[in-house]
Amino acid sequence: MTETRIRLLCRMDDAGSCRSANEAIAEVLRDGYARNVSVMACGPTFDAAAEMLREFPDACIGLHATINAEWDRVKWPPVLPAKRVRSLVDDAGMLLASPQANHDRGVSPEQILAEVAAQLARMRSAGLDVVYVDEHMAFGWLAGVGEALAKWATREGLIRGHGRLDRLPDVERPIDDVGEELVARLAAAGAGDYLLVGHPGYDRADMRRFAHAGLAPGQVAKERVRQRLQFLSPATAEYARDHGVAFVRYDDVLTPGA
Repeated sequence: MTETRIRLLCRMDDAGSCRSANEAIAEVLRDGYARNVSVMACGPTFDAAAEMLREFPDACIGLHATINAEWDRVKWPPVLPAKRVRSLVDDAGMLLASPQANHDRGVSPEQILAEVAAQLARMRSAGLDVVYVDEHMAFGWLAGVGEALAKWATREGLIRGHGRLDRLPDVERPIDDVGEELVARLAAAGAGDYLLVGHPGYDRADMRRFAHAGLAPGQVAKERVRQRLQFLSPATAEYARDHGVAFVRYDDVLTPGA
């Protein structure tokens, strides 16, 4: 047996954001090697995501703590009533577009923590065993939020999944095949634990609605197709078997409060 050189934690974000995301993540859980799934409890297809994930007891499930909705045509409300988290929402009761918008608004850290706690409660009420928490759009830099969120995660027995592991080195030149590109990145990496984040999807109408100014039409959908294919790549799975790469869960490499 080849000695493990690299432990690669592959995380799939945005379950619950749309039907295509849910179905693409399910395909990877069936046929690919990623096992960590971050769920948007405030997403419009959360219930379907929760039902789907019950079919995969080996999946490591996390709360994708969400206080922003960055897309122009896709918005989501908080789990809590808008009147309880006024500093997080716009006039229509939808989450603001970015952490910078939260900062400019003068967001309440207490309201952020209350909303994140409500998202966790919704996941647990749906019967999901939540192992970790990470941040959609990395909002932990907001004043008073990062440390409070870390303490809350420890109290809840959750691993903090944001910014805890190294990223794989990039390749010097583009490689068209996503599996071969990942193989090149793994070959260039030293021994250790690494994080690879993707957003599996399909090029369908619901995912093509994920867009905002500065992005080409359909760009997000195309990128997410590529990320799905990466997590399904036979070339990567073969390289992993032969070169000591283990695909791991959060609770294989991290512990709550560490």
